[in-house]
Amino acid sequence: MTTSDITIKYSNSDFTLDVNFPLPTQGISGLFGPSGSGKTTLIRCLAGLERPHEAHIKVGNSFWQSDDIFLPAHKRRVGLVFQDVRLFGHLNVQGNLLFGHKRTAVEDRKISFDDVLEILDLAPLLKKRPENLSGGEAQRVAIGRALLTSPALLLMDEPLAALGEQHKKDILPYLRKIPQNFGIPMLYVSHDFNEMASLTRDIIVLQRGEIHARGRIENIAAKLPDVMAQWTPDNIITGQTDADGNVTLSDGQVIEGVLPSNSKTSPNNATNIILNARDITLLPAIPEQHAGIALLTGNIQATQPMSKDQLMVILSVSGQEVQTFLAHNENRPSWLDPGNDVHLIINRIKLETD
Repeated sequence: MTTSDITIKYSNSDFTLDVNFPLPTQGISGLFGPSGSGKTTLIRCLAGLERPHEAHIKVGNSFWQSDDIFLPAHKRRVGLVFQDVRLFGHLNVQGNLLFGHKRTAVEDRKISFDDVLEILDLAPLLKKRPENLSGGEAQRVAIGRALLTSPALLLMDEPLAALGEQHKKDILPYLRKIPQNFGIPMLYVSHDFNEMASLTRDIIVLQRGEIHARGRIENIAAKLPDVMAQWTPDNIITGQTDADGNVTLSDGQVIEGVLPSNSKTSPNNATNIILNARDITLLPAIPEQHAGIALLTGNIQATQPMSKDQLMVILSVSGQEVQTFLAHNENRPSWLDPGNDVHLIINRIKLETD
């Protein structure tokens, strides 16, 4: 995977930011840390809203800042989405969406208006004014407006922090679609570890203006005992629906009768199934009977101690990564060795429809 190169040294009277990291040019990268750790300052420096006294910012093949270069914010192809949606009150949704698009050079327009409407489900909102939108709808409009500038990098600074839990859950599926549909890398900022984990497997942890840790999210979680106790990662696996409410995975495994009768999902549609790590029971052999919703087979890819008595098991199920937890001690059984097939009792699922 190719990367952008980021080095920033910034200081004011009461805070210093000193970071250096590669930023993938595809997918979602997470930036996690407590309030005051430097997350927003880093975002503002990347966007050109703050000028660090020393920086090397190269995004793709473009230099935004170096020893003798400083591109101002309006010349950086960056999309910004904040907690405060900052929609223009005098414009309806369509006007807000087209604001940045009209100000983007024709040769730089890579994303179409119609594609944004479809991916973010904005067509029903076009004539509405911002004051008539729910919090979740307004945030989707703000995301769409940022996308229509066809950015080289999308920066999201705690965009869901002001929303209730249900609105957060409603928007997360839209966020996951952005990199795969538009090919735009995203740096996503949050102080909510579960929210972060639902979007990305790779994160940077900031503390007091420095990088405390960087890497796979399960490795990071093992180093952060204060978040480990509350972390309940969701796994998302994709299958194909049928007329009987079943979902078939790519390797032929079937989860039966999971779609409610009033589901909006049509037969033969791709459906995302959400399996929380704590709703999975792992067994070395097929049980004679079980009370779960489904029984699946997976292959162990790796194990990661998360604490002195808890082990994360990373599996491949139908070619898709699934994480779950097991109680463990120093005498780890051999059936947990990487490469072994195991069986998963699924005790509860949620659905997320594409």
